[in-house]
Amino acid sequence: MQRDMVTMMRILDEISKVIRDTARDMSDLDERGREVCMGADGTPTTGIDKAAEDAVLMFLDDNDVPLNVLSEEAGHIDRGHESTLVMDPIDGTYNSVMGVPLYTASLAVGRDSMRGIETGLIRNLVTDDVFKASKGGGAFRNGRPIRTRQCDPERMVMVLYLGRSAHPDTFDLLRRAMRTRAYGCASIEMCLVAQGCVDVFYMNSLVRAKSIRVIDIAASQLILREAGGEMFGLDGELLDMPLDLDARENFLAIGQPGARGSVL
Repeated sequence: MQRDMVTMMRILDEISKVIRDTARDMSDLDERGREVCMGADGTPTTGIDKAAEDAVLMFLDDNDVPLNVLSEEAGHIDRGHESTLVMDPIDGTYNSVMGVPLYTASLAVGRDSMRGIETGLIRNLVTDDVFKASKGGGAFRNGRPIRTRQCDPERMVMVLYLGRSAHPDTFDLLRRAMRTRAYGCASIEMCLVAQGCVDVFYMNSLVRAKSIRVIDIAASQLILREAGGEMFGLDGELLDMPLDLDARENFLAIGQPGARGSVL
């Protein structure tokens, strides 16, 4: 099993490099942002999303990678295998098409649900930093172990979803933090909690369609959990999601699970 996870992590690393190179080749922002079709998740597909996903699918076919696929644009592709590649080839698409240097490739492999994810890798497509984790094997940034930090309720630093549909509770919580940020890239925001840069990532949308999808956090939730953190639904239960594009959730990701009561 461990050997299989090592092999899969190497494959994810290669896939992330394919996405990185594709994104770099598409430097024109108008080309990146041009809407080319409607994705399987019901949202418009941009040029950069389509180019990155197509490059991954070609890599899987050319290298006979034994994985099914769940992705934003193509949806679920049953390729006849037991495990599934759960991917958001460009997480932070809006940042990418606006020239904001904060977007990633988010890749994970597992079965059935988010809790069944066994390997996860996130590549920052601007800085080339790589975050990765295997179930039971810890979390790493550029090959070095990362851990969450001890939460001080009086000095909490939070990242939050602050879009148009943000729930009013978000702003009540915001006022309790020492510092807040909103980056528009869930995978990076999760990794900031995992590496101890911030204490909390809070996502609460009034509009279900704007809540998080499993493709957005399949990789980063494993990285966070392997770094010592945890994710909770807003009902207080440990968060799990089926490997299904229709599933949407609001959540709290926190570096110190025992401090949840100090936040909510």
